[in-house]
Amino acid sequence: MEQNDQIRSIILTDEDENEIEFDIMDRFKLEGESYYVLLPVDDERDDIEFVILREKCEGELIGIDDEATLDRVFAEYKKRNDIDG
Repeated sequence: MEQNDQIRSIILTDEDENEIEFDIMDRFKLEGESYYVLLPVDDERDDIEFVILREKCEGELIGIDDEATLDRVFAEYKKRNDIDG
């Protein structure tokens, strides 16, 4: 992925090789790591499910398995974007 703050969406491939477009809701550094908070563009479910990824190296995004890390990153996202709840 290009390092360009103007990019507002990305396409990722899931485990079944399906391409899914995500809006980049936020990108920030926390505790020395870069994180992306994503939201599927065409998700028709009633409940919103964010995807949080960590940038491993230039342009390579990886999932996060640790619940405590996910909670910290999502709390920072909500704080940065003035979201209650």
